[in-house]
Parts: sequence; C-alpha cells; structure tokens
Amino acid sequence: MDKRYFRYASFMIAYYVTNAVYQGFLSLYFRDVAGLSTQRLSVVMAAVPLVSMFTQPMWGAAGDGMKSRNQVLRILTVGAAACMLLLRANNSPWWILACMACFSCFYTSIQPMGDSIVLENLQKHDGRFGPVRLAGCWSFAVVSLLAGHALTGRLAWSIYGTCMLLACVFGTTFLLPETPGHQHGRDKVPMRELLREKKLVRLMLFMTMLQMTMGYFYTYFSIFFTSLEGGSTALLGWAYLLSSLSETPFLLLSDKLIRKIGVGKLLVIAGCAMTARWALLATAGSVWVAFFAQILHGWGFIVMTVSMSKYINQHVPDELKARGQMMLNVAGFGVARVAGIVLGGLIAGRVGVQSGFWASFAVSALALAIFAPGYLREKEAEAA
Repeated sequence: MDKRYFRYASFMIAYYVTNAVYQGFLSLYFRDVAGLSTQRLSVVMAAVPLVSMFTQPMWGAAGDGMKSRNQVLRILTVGAAACMLLLRANNSPWWILACMACFSCFYTSIQPMGDSIVLENLQKHDGRFGPVRLAGCWSFAVVSLLAGHALTGRLAWSIYGTCMLLACVFGTTFLLPETPGHQHGRDKVPMRELLREKKLVRLMLFMTMLQMTMGYFYTYFSIFFTSLEGGSTALLGWAYLLSSLSETPFLLLSDKLIRKIGVGKLLVIAGCAMTARWALLATAGSVWVAFFAQILHGWGFIVMTVSMSKYINQHVPDELKARGQMMLNVAGFGVARVAGIVLGGLIAGRVGVQSGFWASFAVSALALAIFAPGYLREKEAEAA
C-alpha cells in the first residue's frame, strides 16, 4: 500500500481514538462525577453543537484563506485540549457549560478540516478514502473497549485521556501533506455559492433530519445502556466496539457503492438502518437487545458521513472545499444535533430516556417518507 495511506491513516487513528473517549464516556462523567441532572446534561451537551454552528464557518473561511490548512488544524487541537483540561477545575454546572462551549469552538472543526486535507490529497492520486477511514473505525473500536474497562470507577480520567489523545492528533498533523487554502492570494468566493447547489442542499436537508436522531443517541445511549439490568461501563465499551466493527463492510465498499448507486440512495439505506435501530432501542427490555442493535450502526451513521464528505469533495469548487466540509458539519453536527439533544432531553426528562428513541424513530421514518421516493426514482447518475 502507498506510504501516503499510512500518513492519512495516522491522523484518522489519532482523531477517532480521541473521539472514542470523549464521545463515549464524557456524558457518564457529567452524570456520575459532576452530578448533572438529565436536564442540565442536555443543556451542556447541546452547547457543543450549538456553538459549533457559529464557529465552524469561521474556521472554514480560515482554512480556505490561509497558506496552510494544517496550521489551522494544529490551532484547533491545542485549543480543544486546553478547554477540556479546564473542566477539572470545577464541577459547577455553569463552569462546565462555559468550558464545553469553548471546547466546541475548537474540537468540532478538527474532523471536517482534517477530512478536507485528506480527501483533497487522495483525489490527486485517485486514492480511496474508505481504507483510510477504516483505520479510524477500527481504532475507535479498540479504544472504546479498552476505555470501557479502564474508566470503570475512574471516569475523571476521561478528561485527562481526551487531552493526551488530542496531543497525539497534534503530532499527526505534521504527517499530513501541507495543504494550502485555495483562496489564499486569490479573489474571494462567497460561501453562498454552496447554497446554489440544489442537489447538495437537498442531500443536506435529508442528512440533517437523520442526524437529529444521532444527537439524541450520542448523548443518552450510554446512560440508557448502563441503566439496564446487566449494563455496565465495561459492557458499554464492548457495545461501542461492535458498532465500530460493523462499519467495516461499508468502508471497504464505499468508493464503489458511491459510484454505482449514488449518495442519494445511500442516504436512503442509512435512513432505513437507523429507523430499525431506534425501534429496537425503543422496545429493548434487555441489555443484549440494546447491545446487538449496535450492528445497525454500520449502515447508518458512517454511510451518511462518508458519502456526504466524498460528495462535497467531488462537487464543490476548490476555493470552497474547507467551508464545504464545515457546512456539512454545521448542518449535521450543529443544527441537527442541537435539535436532537434539546428536544430529546425534554422527552427524556418527562417520560424517560428510552422514550426518546421512539421520537428518534418517528423523525427518521418521516425523513424517509419525504426524501426516499425521490431518490429511489432517480437514475444512477442523477443520484451520485
């Protein structure tokens, strides 16, 4: 395999092992160590995507306009680590909220900025993104399992672990090819040009509805899972391992599937998998039903994110590539996640966490009803 793949994969590994600790266990830290209630937890977790809606366009503009996108990526990792470490200074809900808002300013832009660098350089030599992203998938799986055991009774280490792993992300940015912003030294191309791409906007709307349900899942699944009889932090790590490994088939076939059936139809497949998953979690009376429902992750979330990232890299003008990836994150991680976390938190607070999965089921089923008929009727070339 071309040595360039190992450079790209190193960054993916570092980022996704960081995400395994932050995304999988921080909500447990807030509940069990900081003592946040369900309502306060929803406010804190909603602050991350809410703030990102305003900061990601700024970082996208910086990436497109600066001489080196890699330099922007380094600033993001250092800023995120500093904000995360500040969480240990105080367990006050207001302090936690302020720290997480600052953390979001930096952390949520790391992945789209990194993707814009990796995808652009892969495209130069007709490289495949699937195997590179697969390295992140497997590393997420392994670290989720290890963290589930290591953090049992030591949830405060989720903070320190995230900071140390962000230092690794910083180091891997030096392995990536130095990639300039395409607007550096040129006339500026306004971001509104992206909104004139009608096919892109339609795909974004579909994805945003589906991502609303993921906002609820990532905030409350760990709490729901560990509340079931037999559920534990260690078993939660195994559940995240299963969900990560389930991504393998799609990632191995992703480039071929995107060319063959198109992004629109792939989002329909993702919507079907997610609707089935939420139905299983909404009715789960056993920890093992919730555990094995994780298999459906491999044809839901990963299908959306990889397909849309590839679509933007292929169809958005060079001058807007960084901002295109940021817009994807604003829609999918910002707007959608805020709605999912806040509305889901209201439901969880009133009628219980498990009932929120019924709401997720309803939203994903509605998204399919609105968008699936159109994409299923389209010709292959039109959906791609």
